[in-house]
Amino acid sequence: MIRIVSVLLMLAVVGGALTEWLEGGGALLNFEAGFWSASLVLAASTFGYWQMVADSGVSVPHHDLPDIVEQIDDRYGLWEEEPDRVPHDVKTLMQEEKARLKRSRRSFREFLKTTKPALSLYRLAAYAVLAAGVVSLISNELFQPLFYLLGAALAPFATAVLLWADRR
Repeated sequence: MIRIVSVLLMLAVVGGALTEWLEGGGALLNFEAGFWSASLVLAASTFGYWQMVADSGVSVPHHDLPDIVEQIDDRYGLWEEEPDRVPHDVKTLMQEEKARLKRSRRSFREFLKTTKPALSLYRLAAYAVLAAGVVSLISNELFQPLFYLLGAALAPFATAVLLWADRR
């Protein structure tokens, strides 16, 4: 973790100096705003995920949904039915299938359980900072999308490369 933070700080300084030298102060401001807002989003997402994993305690799913492999293998539940129980009347068969599909839908409560990590306050606050940075740059007529996107892409890319290198 300390290695990632130190590399990100080094990239912020080197990238900022390079953009200042090549393009001037406006490019430096855009690069740094994109870099730090993307770093903040990355840190908030990581912290939210870490907190979710720490709160779980054991390796059990956070929802009551069926196994995804079973859903893929038998999407329509064709292998669950007993052959002697299948009605011969098409109308009855259709009504039973509609009722079964209606029961298998996710409820709003199950939806909220699975989206909790995506809607954490840390991530929402980080995205608000990112949006506020873009809006302030645009309103002050300083926005240069190329340098902003370069800075915003550098933080997650560098983190991904470092994590990949640690796995090898």
